[in-house]
Amino acid sequence: MRIVTALCAALVLSSCIFGPDTTQPTPTPTSTTSSGPTRPRLELSTYQYALQTRNKMRVGVRDNAAPYSMRGTNGQYTGLEPDIAREIAKAIWGTIDDPSTHIEWISVDNSTRVSSLTNNQADIVVADLLINDANKKVIDLSDGYYRDGQRLLVMKTNDQIKELVDVAAGDQTVTVVKGTPWEENVRRVTNDRAKVFPLDTLEFCMQALTSGAADALTQDEAALVGLVLKDTTVKIVGKQFTDDQMGIGIKQNVSADRQGFREFVNNSLLKIVADRTWAKLYETYVTPVTGERKQLPTD
Repeated sequence: MRIVTALCAALVLSSCIFGPDTTQPTPTPTSTTSSGPTRPRLELSTYQYALQTRNKMRVGVRDNAAPYSMRGTNGQYTGLEPDIAREIAKAIWGTIDDPSTHIEWISVDNSTRVSSLTNNQADIVVADLLINDANKKVIDLSDGYYRDGQRLLVMKTNDQIKELVDVAAGDQTVTVVKGTPWEENVRRVTNDRAKVFPLDTLEFCMQALTSGAADALTQDEAALVGLVLKDTTVKIVGKQFTDDQMGIGIKQNVSADRQGFREFVNNSLLKIVADRTWAKLYETYVTPVTGERKQLPTD
């Protein structure tokens, strides 16, 4: 009886000190449906927002410029330049879906790539456009996405020519397309000492090289890469001895109809350089031809 009385007293005392037990059971978490990723928020006054609203971006690219840009039999474009355009599309629409679904591809060549912008047929052109004063007079250009420059092409069996200095003494014959900046460059850089063999077309120059009438061919790197893809008996040698930057073409911002777009494109390029996307694209498309890897568009 004493034990029961003591136990009751302890329970009363405990209730007075701690109060009643108000602890509630932890509720089981309920599942919620995620709304998923959202599109990037863009300034309403900018052209990139207008494109986002329109849900489409018109991109000028080349059909037959492997490995930089090529159109497959299925009509799809692959290469360094179309993939850069896809990265810009991702910056506008995010990664919700395939960026190609937001791109209308416009086929351009050297004669139409600028006019496709001035005639408002394309929103951007990624097609080997040189950043120079002549182009800047009629279109806007982004920062460089590819550093091109003049190099040498020789037969794979040729171990004597490795740099421009090896043809500067005039003992070797260098073929080049007549009347072009490439002819002027090779004469200027070698102080007119190189033995230059000008011909009317690049095809004639290639024939001169493969037949032995010339020891080397000189042209910009991008063109030489294309030649190596077509003829595995030749190779590119030497460092670039000119510095040419290629930019993305944009219609000039007249009456604010392209407000903020050039800056947006430049920021998109910066991002893909910083996260190494650009380096991976270069390694995918150009490295198999040249054997070289680059980390930056200025390399």
